[in-house]
Amino acid sequence: MKSVRSNTAHTHGHNPTSGSDVQSEPQTAEIGNGSAIDRDSPVPYYYQLSSFIEAKVTNKEWVPGQLLPSEQDLCDQLNVSRTVVRQAMADLEHKGLISKQNGKRSTISWPKYEGGLMQNLRGFYEDAVDKGQKPSTRVLRLAQVPADADVARALRLNEGSPVIMLDRLRSLDGEPEVLVVTYIPRHICPKLLDEDFSNKSLYELLTSKYGLQIKSGSRSIEAIALDRRDAKLLGVKAGSPALLLRSIGVLADGTPLEYFVAKHRGDRSKFHVKLVNHAG
Repeated sequence: MKSVRSNTAHTHGHNPTSGSDVQSEPQTAEIGNGSAIDRDSPVPYYYQLSSFIEAKVTNKEWVPGQLLPSEQDLCDQLNVSRTVVRQAMADLEHKGLISKQNGKRSTISWPKYEGGLMQNLRGFYEDAVDKGQKPSTRVLRLAQVPADADVARALRLNEGSPVIMLDRLRSLDGEPEVLVVTYIPRHICPKLLDEDFSNKSLYELLTSKYGLQIKSGSRSIEAIALDRRDAKLLGVKAGSPALLLRSIGVLADGTPLEYFVAKHRGDRSKFHVKLVNHAG
């Protein structure tokens, strides 16, 4: 039985397999006295402050994980009321640009992966690039394996039939985001075992090289707690929340091409569902 393994890391920055959860204290972003507020402008102070911080994040002058000054420090630096600061922070939190935990200071949020739960048949790579994020991949395992009961049922195969299994850790902007295990019937494209998926989009490769394009499919989503192994790879504590996706991709003739199981970090993922009213 042919088997190929790859353990070369292609992520940058955070090393999810370092075995250490200890991180240095992040630096505090500096606003500067008066630089965020134009007192001659008719624009409300809270909106000026919110827009100032949003621009810093968008321009990557302030980076994910960086601490914001405390409410009191902002009041003192900018000579504004606590109400102004709280309104600005609420606006930024609503936009997903900052994160705030009870009893702790706000931080610049890590980018979230945003995908379509049902209507979007693009892959992780395409979704990330479309939103201006930098995806990267670490291949944990690429091998031929016998289909277990769940895989065989999803791909309409006999249990034990050979399938290609691709196990990957996907990252955004150098930070681990999702663990995904993909299964494809070996008889459809056996040469996938010879591909290097550390810098390739599976969907793009299937379309451009093998002439295979997923036309429809189904997905389910549920909340889970990560076990120790998966949590370590994703850089979080064991038991942390995650979103578990199961997806079946089907060709135009109805043949199942792909079945994947993905575990997305709960703190960095958001999925959209498109609803349509067919009544009337």
